[in-house]
Amino acid sequence: MSGSGWSAGRRSRCRRWLRRYALLWLLAGMAVASAQSADGNLQKVLARLNETAAKFHTAEADVTWDNVQTQPIFDKDTQTGTMDVERHRGALSMALHLKTLDGRPVPKEMVYADGEFKLYEPMLGQMTIFHTADRSSQIESFLVLGFGGSATEMQKDWMVSYAGAETIRGVATEKLQLLPRSEATKQNVSRILLWIDMKDGIAIQQQSFDPVGNYRMVDYTVRRLNGGLPANAFAIKLASGTKIIQR
Repeated sequence: MSGSGWSAGRRSRCRRWLRRYALLWLLAGMAVASAQSADGNLQKVLARLNETAAKFHTAEADVTWDNVQTQPIFDKDTQTGTMDVERHRGALSMALHLKTLDGRPVPKEMVYADGEFKLYEPMLGQMTIFHTADRSSQIESFLVLGFGGSATEMQKDWMVSYAGAETIRGVATEKLQLLPRSEATKQNVSRILLWIDMKDGIAIQQQSFDPVGNYRMVDYTVRRLNGGLPANAFAIKLASGTKIIQR
């Protein structure tokens, strides 16, 4: 009897152990399959970005730009406007024409070209010129994220991972998470999320976080891709008497 009881107990423990072991293998298999799926999706998005970058020349887009402060107290402002981007023989030019702030007319012109960043604020009657030639590669690594920049360039400065599929404003997108590689970048940016429209290979939304959790959310509605730009797309027309500040 005792031998039979011991054998039954042993069989019961073995069955429990086998069930747990099988469950562990199942969970491990699911994790591996999920990781393989994520890696496959990541490679698909990176390939699409490289394909777009190889053909990219110009883009025009409508922009909504939210600045959200979460610390020390919540605050938010929303700016709207348009954006022009051009890459020509490796040189990047970008202009952001902001028109409203929280629904009120507050025009600003922000132009990056030829190693300079210009901020024109007509309501203040001044334009500030930042000479950035010595930091152009660092600046451009931000400006071209998901907007004409290749995945190869992106991965030099950012650790890129797949963050899932999501529909944004009716558009099917693939989301990427970017973590900065350099310590200097980490001082200002903790991570960036990009929502890539796979049809055009362009980001239609970007969210960047600072180290304390404040963030900027930018929504792009691309109006024209590789259709050329006006000749004066990156020229700023100054009002008479505008004060010029050199930085």
